[in-house]
Amino acid sequence: MNIAARSVLAFGKSVGAATRVFKLGGGSTLPGRIARRLYPGFVPSMVRELPLGCALVTGTNGKTTTSTLLASVLDGAGITPVHNRTGANLMAGIASALIRESDLSGKLAARIGLFEVDEAALPAAIRETSPRLVLVNNLFRDQLDRYGELDTLAGRMREGIEGMDGGATVALNADDPLVASIGDGLEQKVVYYGIQSERYASDTMQHAADSKHCTACGAPLAYEYYLFGHMGKYRCPECGRARPEPDIAAVDLEMLGMEGTRCTISYPGGSVRLRVPLPGLYNVYNVLAATAAGLALGVEPETVFAAVESFTAAFGRVERVDAGDHQLLMILAKNPAGFNEVIRTLSTQPGRKDVLLALNDNIADGRDVSWIWDADFEMFTGRLHNVTCSGIRGWDMALRVKYSELGEASLAVETDLERALDASLEKVASGGTLYVVPTYTAMLDLRAVLVGRGLVTPFWEG
Repeated sequence: MNIAARSVLAFGKSVGAATRVFKLGGGSTLPGRIARRLYPGFVPSMVRELPLGCALVTGTNGKTTTSTLLASVLDGAGITPVHNRTGANLMAGIASALIRESDLSGKLAARIGLFEVDEAALPAAIRETSPRLVLVNNLFRDQLDRYGELDTLAGRMREGIEGMDGGATVALNADDPLVASIGDGLEQKVVYYGIQSERYASDTMQHAADSKHCTACGAPLAYEYYLFGHMGKYRCPECGRARPEPDIAAVDLEMLGMEGTRCTISYPGGSVRLRVPLPGLYNVYNVLAATAAGLALGVEPETVFAAVESFTAAFGRVERVDAGDHQLLMILAKNPAGFNEVIRTLSTQPGRKDVLLALNDNIADGRDVSWIWDADFEMFTGRLHNVTCSGIRGWDMALRVKYSELGEASLAVETDLERALDASLEKVASGGTLYVVPTYTAMLDLRAVLVGRGLVTPFWEG
């Protein structure tokens, strides 16, 4: 490491320490932003110190859960990763993780870099980290005011991937037509994963589905069945392009509500029956993604599946909190497809539920909240008791709930998140659970309240 990089590293460590001392955050972004501004070559100079290179995880939904699970897999294999575990997934977050986990000489205890990456930032991340593996989990409408159309985004992602070393690996979701198409004709090794089960499938496409046309010829895709949004088993009746056969697949699914899922995962050379300790089909995809990446990085199957069965969710993603004589269950939902899976999973639980819905429209959430009208709230009909809507756009959420005619006992609006949390908890019976479904910055704000009350630790300490 040259003198310029070491000087920037030392300054970045000072900035990170100051943000934590003065309670300005966890130092997950600002140190890296300053380091890259002072020395644009900072990230490439740092990752060159990693003997096993880097792996990047991207996609609309599930990046944090997938990368956190993959970090557990690598830890179990004795391959310590440097990981932006706080979810700061732009280049500043990657740089900050490298600053945090190195000493003043630039030496990293880690052997491999594992970085969650924002979809739009993937080309830059590839240029600066020269990854040996890139994983793309899915692509859904999310923050259209920032990302634009999905086809354009996928094209830019593919351009970045094409620039990778020919010996690298690309892991792709076979069930997502747009994601799967990224692998067509790539020089790099492509590994596909997907769900091979119709048990929880539908013959009707959800309104929140996005990729409905063939990427090769533009014709409408024909589906044998749908699983989650536009993901399922598909083919093009015009040109014949079809869903790739997955190398890693989940079969024989049994959904266990909020307790998780039982399934068999097949992989080259074998199969295993296991319990996924996270609920919903979307988390089955996260497990398949982490499995595909772990095996591609050379981890033994037994180590991968041991990490899966002992895994606990990342902060705000199915996070359980004891709050006196109540339990709070927080599940992040930030776009129509993700929200639909949360609704479907909660709807499998017996009895009516008390729910706090928190909707923000900060930059990190996306300014356009019209997506809530594409979420199938009607699946909640007859399943909710008390509903409180909160956040900057709490009134918008309340209007969506009102038009859904869910048959709830009460609908209240309290835009202040802390007051909304307290009011919601007061309505929950002793020993009961409050289900909190926030968007991203609302989740961070609610966790800050819980941190202040000593109920959870700051996310950067998790």
